[in-house]
Amino acid sequence: MKEIPSENPATIREWDRLAIEEYGIPGIALMENAGAGAARIISGLSEKDCPPPFIILCGPGNNGGDGYVAARHLCNSGFEVEVCLCFAPESLDRTSDAGVNLGVIERMGIPISCPGEAGPGRLLKRAAGFTVIDALLGTGLSRPLEGSILAWVEALSQSEQPIISLDIPTGLDGRLGTILGNCAPASHTITFAAAKTGFFRERGPDITGQIHVVEIGLPTNIREIAEKRQG
Repeated sequence: MKEIPSENPATIREWDRLAIEEYGIPGIALMENAGAGAARIISGLSEKDCPPPFIILCGPGNNGGDGYVAARHLCNSGFEVEVCLCFAPESLDRTSDAGVNLGVIERMGIPISCPGEAGPGRLLKRAAGFTVIDALLGTGLSRPLEGSILAWVEALSQSEQPIISLDIPTGLDGRLGTILGNCAPASHTITFAAAKTGFFRERGPDITGQIHVVEIGLPTNIREIAEKRQG
């Protein structure tokens, strides 16, 4: 895989923080840009490579929120989409950016399922012929997967469906490229703001597939500002 410019995930999270706290860009606007950009790329992929319909596996945080936005835009573009909540939905703060976007797709009538702990294997078997979109966890993961998310990733790693990962394949360390417990290789990784250093280290090149970078509306001088603050 030819290396493209990459950044430490912590650096990109600092860019997000600066954009929100110091430039005044709402976090939900960055989420909108990420999910909409991902949907545009997915819409343009070869149907032979990643055939619709799409089933989006969403985790409890902002990566799941990116998945809800992508679901809305894919639905608006005429694609059949189903969203699967891979966590206890009552734990989601409905006033958060992710919670707001989940409410939107609920009101749109996009199919949403919550199969619980026993559901990963059954759901993925039922989804044969779908392309699976991994929106489980983002780049903040720093310890091995566990619990329900690990069960979903294990089921995903055993499936034969094409996988598109949003921002990062769940279970890949975005800085080091090591595997945090388990990780399902993606056909495509649609990453936000910049590629992550871990994409090109250790197991990263085997896991990420084709990398697409989505610009999410961060100010053009944010790298310079962040470097000055760190210096």
